[in-house]
Amino acid sequence: MRTVGEILKKKRLERYIELDTAERILRIRKKFLAALEENDWSRLPSLPYIKGFLKNYSSYLGLNSDEMLAILRREYRHHEQTKLLPEQKEPSSIRPPIRLSPRSIVALGLTLGVIIFLTYLFFQFKGALSPPVLTISEPREGEVQASEQVRVVGRTESDVVVSVNNEQIAVNENGEFTTSLTMPPGVNTIAVDAINKHGKKTSTTRTIQIISPKP
Repeated sequence: MRTVGEILKKKRLERYIELDTAERILRIRKKFLAALEENDWSRLPSLPYIKGFLKNYSSYLGLNSDEMLAILRREYRHHEQTKLLPEQKEPSSIRPPIRLSPRSIVALGLTLGVIIFLTYLFFQFKGALSPPVLTISEPREGEVQASEQVRVVGRTESDVVVSVNNEQIAVNENGEFTTSLTMPPGVNTIAVDAINKHGKKTSTTRTIQIISPKP
């Protein structure tokens, strides 16, 4: 069955009428007449206006306006129903959920295992090449003390052997150590050495001055 637009356009062409002429006589804008002929309802105003345009245009072309309005109602109803339907997605646009096969799970586990092993080797290799960290918080370099008892406090790594003036001292689980030395009056040097299990050594010294208390 022919549409409203096809009937209107066929009749207009049979009568050799231009859209400009129809616009001037009917006082309906040319773009609305063209939209009617193309069944493009989106370019037209609301339904009452469309009916008015169609009735006048049909009568002008010598068509039965009531029959044309009946065809319009059928087509417009179909148009409105089509707009209410949900948009269908193309099958190619729907991605299936990711599914892991047993083989993929095994491969993933092996990959994670290799990464963890390589990370472990990296830190072991780094520890083997790097000397231990060693910091001394007491005494400060160039410090002057009136007491012959000097407290040495520092920090290193927990698995390091620490010696102060060639005397090994204990290191706790946090890498902290402390000891006391008896120093004679005058300028004294405190040597602290830290050696890790790979034989890497870090050494530092503190020079302090012990002054005798005034009599």
